[in-house]
Amino acid sequence: MIRYLVAMSIRVVCIIAGVFVEGWLMWVCFAGAIFLPYFAVIIANATGNSSGRSAETVVAPTLKVEAAAFEVANRKKL
Repeated sequence: MIRYLVAMSIRVVCIIAGVFVEGWLMWVCFAGAIFLPYFAVIIANATGNSSGRSAETVVAPTLKVEAAAFEVANRKKL
């Protein structure tokens, strides 16, 4: 989360600097402001969970349907 905060802070600086500078440096600042969020999200997602714990595996229970349930449903349709 700290890396993302730093990247977004740099983005704000790029936007402000892009307003006040001219020439090629202006385009570099605006390009940084445009592309930096993409790379910030990629870096934030690549680092994973910082707590050191892995996620618990969840297993869904097996669903059993009796054949009699279908017979009751068919009688209600008729």
